[in-house]
Order: sequence, then structure tokens, then C-alpha cells
Amino acid sequence: MKLLSVIIPVFNEYENITAVQDELYKYCGDNFEIIFVNDGSTDNTLLVIMDLAQKDSRIKCISLSRNFGHQNALMAGLNEAKGDVIVTMDGDLQHPPSLIPALLQEINNGNDIVFTKRQSTADIGIVKKMMSSIFYRFINFISDTRIEPNVSDFKAFNRKVLESILLFKERELFLRGIFSWVGYTSTTVDFTAPARKYGRTKYSFGKMLKLALKGTISFSFKPLRLALFIGCCISLAAFGFGIFALVSYYRGNTIPGWASLIIAVMLLGGTQLLAIGLLGEYIAGLFTESKQRPLYLINKKINLE
Repeated sequence: MKLLSVIIPVFNEYENITAVQDELYKYCGDNFEIIFVNDGSTDNTLLVIMDLAQKDSRIKCISLSRNFGHQNALMAGLNEAKGDVIVTMDGDLQHPPSLIPALLQEINNGNDIVFTKRQSTADIGIVKKMMSSIFYRFINFISDTRIEPNVSDFKAFNRKVLESILLFKERELFLRGIFSWVGYTSTTVDFTAPARKYGRTKYSFGKMLKLALKGTISFSFKPLRLALFIGCCISLAAFGFGIFALVSYYRGNTIPGWASLIIAVMLLGGTQLLAIGLLGEYIAGLFTESKQRPLYLINKKINLE
């Protein structure tokens, strides 16, 4: 019988841990391991996991030395997974464990990766829904690798895909893009995300923006090309305006003023700053990669070799 590994990064989710375990017991069959990755929680999350792990050796834990972020925590779990099939999901029950049998069935049907697509979320606000839509539209416009809207980190995949993902040594991780980039046979299962039972979401607007920026510079050079295109257009417009101004001067039609000068300076200055900012993001990414720092540091392992 194939071993199923369920990887769950958690940060300050102590109220949900036991409920997640109870739900997984219903839908994971008999041969499974549940790997919680404690991403530097400051509440009782680790204590709850340790208590569960003492009662059942199939409950395992990687406790990181501090909060390294969701993507890095996922990689920590992937590096420890021993399963033939791997499921990654969040620990807030908005990724329903009841969907796992359907994911496993699609793997048995010959798919290498099974993505899940959120159709709706019970407690999501209008602003967050709008920001999510903008996020996916923007990243698919700017990126060379298409990422399906509302496809989260809740997915199932086989050992072949896992071994391919572990080949990536990037420090600026964007796993949603990587899973799309690797190819392999895939399908999508739709689901409706229930409301959070306990706690609040850890994905703030700032974190979503950071993730979007990371995904943009990780999978595309289009921002640089767009900046170059805008610069060329403005340069042509400025050249044309220069000819017009010169002709007007010799005809005696010029009127001293500052408005046009200020507008031109602000437009050119803003474009230059935008291009410099984009270059800075790419250079910062190269700087991070060149340092070769570890993605995470493990403080403790429970029920893991």
C-alpha cells in the first residue's frame, strides 16, 4: 500500500491542530504520515503537536528556529516526506481534508499533480476577493509561466514530482510557479473553502504583495522589458516634443512657463525611478541567491529520523 505524506505548515494555529488531525484521520486511509511544520509559532502550537505526536508516531513535526515564511516551511516538509504520494495543505481547515480521497483518485488515474481550485470562500471579504483577482491577473500578464487563478498550495503529487521540486535550490521560493513550471500530467479539482473556525488568516495584504513580487521576478523578465518599452516610448515622445519646441522657438510662438517643464521632469523622473526599482528587485534577488543561506533552520524534529 502506498504511503501518503500530508505536509502542513502552521504558524500560531494551536486552536486548529487537533481538529485538523481528527479530520485527516477520517480521510487518509491506514498508511499515512502527517508532518506539521511549526514555522516559529509564538503560541502553544508546538506543545499541542508534541502532545499528539506522543500518542501517535504517525504525527510528526519539524519545528523551525524562527518564522521563515510559508514557502520555506513547505520546503522543510517536502525534504522530510517519505510518501509515495504527497499532499500539501494549510492548517486552518480552509483546505478541507474531505477532498483528499478525490485527490488520491486523480493520482491513481495517472495524473502526476492534482491542483485544487477554490471556487469561493465562506468568509472572504469583497476587498480580499478583488485583490486576489488582481494578483492573478497581474502575475499572469507579467509572467512567462501561467498560474491558474485561485489555485493554492493545497495539492497532491507523486514521488516523481517531489524529487523534481527538490532539485530547485532557489532562495526566493514561489512554489505555485514552480509546480506550474515543471510540467508533468496534471488536473484540477474544484472546492469551496469553508470559513475559518478559529483564529485569523496569516496572509495579510503585505504578504500577498510580497508573494506577487516574488513570483513576478522569479518567472519573468517582462517587467524589465516593459520598463524598456515605456522608456523608449517616452524618449520618442520627448524627441518629438523637442523638435516641436525648437520649431515654435524659431517661429516666435513660445511662452515662458513652468507647467510643461514640471510635467516633463516628473514624468521622466518617475519612469527612471520605476526602472531603477525593478532593477533593484532583480539585483536583490541575485544577491539573496549568491549568499546561499539555508532556506530554514530546524530547531527540533519529532518522530522523524
